[in-house]
Amino acid sequence: MKGFFALLFLVALAFLVWPYTAVYRLDQALQADDQQALNELVDMVAVREQIKRKLNKNVESAIGDVSNSFIDWLQNGIQRMGADAIEQMVDIQWVVAQLRSHNHKPEHGGILDRMTYAFFDGPDRLLLRIGELDDNPVHAHLSLQGLEWRITAVYN
Repeated sequence: MKGFFALLFLVALAFLVWPYTAVYRLDQALQADDQQALNELVDMVAVREQIKRKLNKNVESAIGDVSNSFIDWLQNGIQRMGADAIEQMVDIQWVVAQLRSHNHKPEHGGILDRMTYAFFDGPDRLLLRIGELDDNPVHAHLSLQGLEWRITAVYN
């Protein structure tokens, strides 16, 4: 029985550590500017979908409160580009720019040194905050998709 609890403890510990390995891989991909790894770690369809859901007040979104600058950016894009604005504006380069926005080396910087919060927001979701609360931080959600943790929402 003691062995069973020890095994159960190790499995729980491994599950708790697992998403943080994805955060580390994300940091390494950002520092190396590894586009293939970044594409594997970011679910662009989900990121765009969450932004669209946030715009629709009748639908629940995983995105929390957003900054005025984020709302202004979206409104300007929609006014200029129309209904397809999200698809045109939100791409992997935009996600990378958001993740690096608080970094002193925005060309090849990672996120670990600027991350101020990283904890579970549910059993299959990890919430990251990059930057200080009083400095318009960027938030990213990592969600468990199958056996992979991927970014499914980015906002500030």
